Amino acid sequence: MHNPLVSIIINCYNSDKYLRIAINSAISQTYENWEIIFWDNQSTDKSADIVKSYNDERINYFYAPIHTPLGEARNLAIEKAKGEWVCILDCDDIWHKNKLQAAFDKLDSYKYKDEVSLIYSKTIYIDGDGKEFGRFHEHHSGKIHDLLLKRGDFVFISSAIFRKDVLDKVGKIDVTLHYAEDYDVILKVTRNYYALCVDKFHTFYRVHRNNLTSTKVYEYDVENFEFLNKYVKENNLGFNLKKAVFLENSKRMTASIFKLFGKRDFSNLFKIITNYPQYLILSPYYIFYFLIRKLLK
Repeated sequence: MHNPLVSIIINCYNSDKYLRIAINSAISQTYENWEIIFWDNQSTDKSADIVKSYNDERINYFYAPIHTPLGEARNLAIEKAKGEWVCILDCDDIWHKNKLQAAFDKLDSYKYKDEVSLIYSKTIYIDGDGKEFGRFHEHHSGKIHDLLLKRGDFVFISSAIFRKDVLDKVGKIDVTLHYAEDYDVILKVTRNYYALCVDKFHTFYRVHRNNLTSTKVYEYDVENFEFLNKYVKENNLGFNLKKAVFLENSKRMTASIFKLFGKRDFSNLFKIITNYPQYLILSPYYIFYFLIRKLLK
C-alpha cells in the first residue's frame, strides 16, 4: 500500500476563533504521514500563538513577508509543500479523523489510480456553533470535468486532496480570481484526469456570517458568471457544455435575486438584472424549482 506524504495547507488571516478546532482535526488523522504548511498572512489576533502552542514537528509555520489576497497566499504556501499530495483546510472547517486514510484506501483500490488528480469526500454543513444543519449529498467519481460545468461546483475546497504535480502543471490557484478560484482549480485538475470521491461525510464546512458567499453575494455571483463564460471560450468547449454553462448561470442568477432581495440590497439587485438580462429567460422555471425544493425540505 502506497503511503504518500500529504501536505495540509492552512492559510490564516485573523482566524483564531475556530483555528484550534481545525488544527486538531488535522492532527487527529488516523493517517499519520502528513505535514502542515501553516501560512500566516500577517495576522494580528491570537492565530500565531495558537499554532505555535503545538509541539509537533510536522507543523511548519510561515509568516508572510507581505499580506496578499487568499489565492496568492495559497500558492505561496503550496510552494513550501513537500508532499506528493496537497490539500487545503480552511481555518473554520473540520475533518473527520478518517478522512485521509479513507482517501488513500480508496485510491489504492482504484483501477486508474495513476491517472487520479483529485480525491474528495462528501460534506456536512455546520453553523458557527458547530451544529449540523444540512448535508451535501452530490458526489461523482471518474471523469467529472464536464459534470462540474453541467451541475456546478460540487467539490468543497476543504474536502479536496490534489496530486501536487498536476496542481503545479495547471498553474495552481488563479490569483486574478477572488471568488471563483476554487471552482477554477477543480476544473483545471479534472480536465484530463480522474477524480475519486469517498462516499463518506468526512468534511465539515462551516457557514457563518463572515463567509464570502454570505457577505459578497453580488461580487461572488458576477465573478462566477464571467469566469464560466471565459472558461468556455478559452477551452473551446462544445455546444452542450456552452448550454450547460448558460443553464448554470441562469440558476445562479435566480438564486442571487432571492439572496439580494432577502438582504434588501436593491442597488446590486438592479445592477445584476440590468447587466445580465439574458439569464432571466429561465428565471420563472428556476423560481418554481427553488420553491419546490424549499417546500420539500
